[in-house]
Amino acid sequence: MINELQQQAINFLSNKFIVVNGVKIYPKEIEVYYFKKGVYEDNSVHQNELQQNHHNRLYIHRWGKTKNDPYKGGNYPGIDFVISDEESCFHTFLLRSVVINGELITGPHKVLEAIKVATKSANYQELEDMSIEIGNEGKLHDILLSERINLGKTVKEEYLHAPLRFVVLDENFCNSKYPLKEKLISDWLLSKLNNKQISKENAINIARENLGYLPHQLKIIK
Repeated sequence: MINELQQQAINFLSNKFIVVNGVKIYPKEIEVYYFKKGVYEDNSVHQNELQQNHHNRLYIHRWGKTKNDPYKGGNYPGIDFVISDEESCFHTFLLRSVVINGELITGPHKVLEAIKVATKSANYQELEDMSIEIGNEGKLHDILLSERINLGKTVKEEYLHAPLRFVVLDENFCNSKYPLKEKLISDWLLSKLNNKQISKENAINIARENLGYLPHQLKIIK
């Protein structure tokens, strides 16, 4: 199940963008949330009804499980792009970082508010009601993987450490301070080295190019 969820996310993030009310939004960092009874019961998923059978729409975080429950307040709400097209499955991509009009926005709540402003939505409900188009950027990007972050202490161990966070490796990554940035690039390069997909020299050069230094985790490959 993990492999399937990863491949779906990578296919989406590597070269896709979404269009909301004429505004192009380029996802640069997402987390996958999936719950299907008897298959993959990730208890970090909100299981709100708008996360199921709501394909290619947006879901803004609520306190409960119905569309009539109140939106989360303060810095708590984020925004998901819904993947699920069936009633028995909750499946969304949390938009953690996006590029809008050439500007990188990071953090779920900041992303939500930036999309609301850019699409000239009067409120969250209006934003959720907007139709979404999917575009193809025309070029592929490398994708970095890690565990999801800030899930809380009540998430079951097997889901807490699932590698379901994805970040696009591009100039935005190079120039910004993503959480666990060093670990993202180190793990990705070590995986490529172990699978003989890259030379040691190239791995060192890529690390220095994207981080500005060679992290300790990669010094062992010299």
